[in-house]
Amino acid sequence: MRTWKLLWAFIFVTTASCVQILDGDNPYSVEGVPPDKSADPCERFSPCGLYVSASGKDEDPGTPERPLRTLGKALEKVHADGARPIHVCADTFIEPITLRGGEEIHGGYDCTSGAPWSAQSGVTTLSASANEVPLRVRADGSTVLTNFKVVAADAAQAGASSIAVIAEGADLKLVRCHLEAGNGADGENPPSEAVGASDGAPGKLGFAACTYSTAQEVVTKCGTVDSIGGSGGFGTSPWGKAGRNSSNGKDVSGGHGGEPEEFTLTECTAGGPGAPGAVGAPGAHGSLLGTITVSGYEGAAGTSGSDGAVGLAGGGGGAALGGSGTNKCPTGSATIYGAGGGTGGAGGCGGKGGTGGGAGGASVALMSLDARISFEDVTIVTARGGKGGDGVSGQAGGKGGMGGVGGAPPLISPLKPGCKGGDGGKGGDGGHGGGGRGGHSVGIAYIGQVPAIAAGVTFELGLEGLGGQAGDPQTPAPAGVRAETQAFD
Repeated sequence: MRTWKLLWAFIFVTTASCVQILDGDNPYSVEGVPPDKSADPCERFSPCGLYVSASGKDEDPGTPERPLRTLGKALEKVHADGARPIHVCADTFIEPITLRGGEEIHGGYDCTSGAPWSAQSGVTTLSASANEVPLRVRADGSTVLTNFKVVAADAAQAGASSIAVIAEGADLKLVRCHLEAGNGADGENPPSEAVGASDGAPGKLGFAACTYSTAQEVVTKCGTVDSIGGSGGFGTSPWGKAGRNSSNGKDVSGGHGGEPEEFTLTECTAGGPGAPGAVGAPGAHGSLLGTITVSGYEGAAGTSGSDGAVGLAGGGGGAALGGSGTNKCPTGSATIYGAGGGTGGAGGCGGKGGTGGGAGGASVALMSLDARISFEDVTIVTARGGKGGDGVSGQAGGKGGMGGVGGAPPLISPLKPGCKGGDGGKGGDGGHGGGGRGGHSVGIAYIGQVPAIAAGVTFELGLEGLGGQAGDPQTPAPAGVRAETQAFD
């Protein structure tokens, strides 16, 4: 009977001690007993927690003798069966994990000696593939993490960031932890347009003398804008028509037609040339701080330059004097009109604006989205922010169309040829794209709750990324921020 009483007393004391461990602030302290005491009952009884080792198997129950292999499997069991602490060997685990909140994970156990699970003498390393966040913590309860080194890999895609931890509204306690971000990637350098914008259509040849026909305009479509070369003079309408664009209401005078000798002007004049289109305005540099969300960091890219304007079309050439008789137009012919003027050339299309450079990626060790985080003996390390991408030159504007040549007189005749149509104006080049802002190197980036930085927190910061270039190499986009903490509200 006495033996049974002693056994029940032992079970009661052991169970009570495990409850104290699960409920207390320090899961390794039971009435002042230090964490490396082998007498800690939760080190001997698997109901007090799950155990994870890189040499374990996820098919095993997660006991000290038969530990699990991955943190993901341990979390799956905790979320399915209820809260209990997770104990992890001082191994390296390459697997991104998400904590719902309410978990206790304690790493750094020496599992190589003869008495495993006896002391947190090292650190457990948690990492993930490039462009993945190794650790995410959510807000379903108070979370404790001890003796962990969380390392984010260098970002591998243009403009991507390296972020070690994202805490989303969480209540997180970090003890003896090391958070380290890798390099942010450089922002995207967009390609420039290899081919210029469309050229304006050339003008048409004026009609020959002693004929009569309606001269035709030439049209080049530049998106929503039509560039229309003025028709040449002809027949009873010897003056060329003005060249014009459908977008701006401006025009270019057509050439004058030839007039009888008793008037001042006896010969025709060429159509006026079209003016070149205006060059597009340059795009703005990325200058804003950027935003942080559960998806990570999004920086400020440069904006694209505006499109160049369509060149103005040339005016039509004036028609020459006509007449009949010897060496002129045959007597009795259908018409005695002189040679027609050539059609004005259409203006060249404006070039597209150059694309802005992408923002450089950030290097952020801890991103706090209105989270409450406490620190005890924590090191926060960042690397280099990515360089902002360079904006590219705008597309070259199209060439203006050549004005059409005036019509010809008869082979042997005192009649004059028609006059040339005006050349179309060159399309304006597109504006240069702006440069992307450089990536940040920030220990703790936050919105909402301001992190309470304790004396035991150490920062080691990398360099901020340089801003991208644009049309003027003397004025690049702003560099990123280098700071221990930075608000993004």
